[in-house]
Amino acid sequence: MKILALDDDPALLRIMEAMLSHNGHDVTCVETPEAAIDHVAKEQFDFVLVDYQMRDKTGVWFMENVKLPRETKALLVTATIDRDVINRMFALGASGYLIKPFDEADLLHQLDYHTK
Repeated sequence: MKILALDDDPALLRIMEAMLSHNGHDVTCVETPEAAIDHVAKEQFDFVLVDYQMRDKTGVWFMENVKLPRETKALLVTATIDRDVINRMFALGASGYLIKPFDEADLLHQLDYHTK
């Protein structure tokens, strides 16, 4: 799968990239919602992993401003366990969520589950 990972934590992005690449996925990592929007406009992704809390903007802002193709799935990746945030992300098109901290098995399970 071709995956875009959006998170403002460069260390977590490196970990996600290693986990996903190790399992045969093509991963693009970005640290800002604006950069993610630019990538989505130029490339086709199967999945977008969206951090909720970033420096200047949130995952909700990203989902409100991106034009995700229907076939691209979005997964909220967050340490914030807030039902309102999760429900808002679902309303904006996210297909699921992953709570930080997570391990490789959790991440791969979520991707597999949401592509079926």
